[in-house]
Amino acid sequence: MSYSLIIPIYNEENSLPILLKKLNNLPENIEIIIIDDGSNDKSSLILNNKFLRFKILKNIKNFGKGYSIKRGVKHAKNKNIILMDGDLEINIDEIPKLIKQFISSSKVIVGVRWSKKSSWEYNINSLGNYFINFLFNKLYDSNLSDILCCVKIMNKNLFESLCIKSNGFGIEAETMAKLLLKKIEIKEVNINYKRRTKKQGKKLRLSDSWNIIFIIFKLKLIQLN
Repeated sequence: MSYSLIIPIYNEENSLPILLKKLNNLPENIEIIIIDDGSNDKSSLILNNKFLRFKILKNIKNFGKGYSIKRGVKHAKNKNIILMDGDLEINIDEIPKLIKQFISSSKVIVGVRWSKKSSWEYNINSLGNYFINFLFNKLYDSNLSDILCCVKIMNKNLFESLCIKSNGFGIEAETMAKLLLKKIEIKEVNINYKRRTKKQGKKLRLSDSWNIIFIIFKLKLIQLN
């Protein structure tokens, strides 16, 4: 099987050198596409390295995570795509394990940062994730553990058939909702996760959470009508 790894980044000058080093250790048959979403720090300079084997796309301004992923998918040459953030909250070393799961199951693979049995950190981010996940499962009659996890592996044509509209962080919820509405089988795989703080570069804001909730309700209402 062939894979294209799609990674959007925005202002990641501190973590980017480590990310590139880890990406360079991946098998040569994985096409790596990095989308610089209008960074205004030194990210562009770091990516402007003629020795990099990766495909680098540069947005003229900060259009958003969803926009960047969709642009990356359009440039992907391989049959299957791997979606993952470039902030190192999830270790790039997880990719070979996820690919093995994809090969053996032939389902859409979705990462899970924590299981239902794991202990929760009682902070605003964790509680927000829990509420959104609970709401999603109630509305869509599902039993998913982590709908907002960025890690996914699926067929490129399947992703394009979802006709994703979200240009921001809402892409995760929209993708999961549309997969369920299409009755696509999903396999959850636990991954190692280390959350960043806002000071370390965490980008998600409260307004993004409200937009995600709006998308969840909107798609459900469209289905009912």
